[in-house]
Amino acid sequence: MEKKIHRKIDKEDDSISISDIQEMIKDIQKEHPDREVFFDGDEFAICSRKKREG
Repeated sequence: MEKKIHRKIDKEDDSISISDIQEMIKDIQKEHPDREVFFDGDEFAICSRKKREG
């Protein structure tokens, strides 16, 4: 499945909290209801991929 990066998070930015990341994920989920949105720790980014059918 193709992964799409929506927002990169700066590891050094102490002003971004877990709550901020959760809010970003919710906003992206609203914009893309056909995609599974998740935080990718390797990329340190909010990403998505198409939902599996079935």
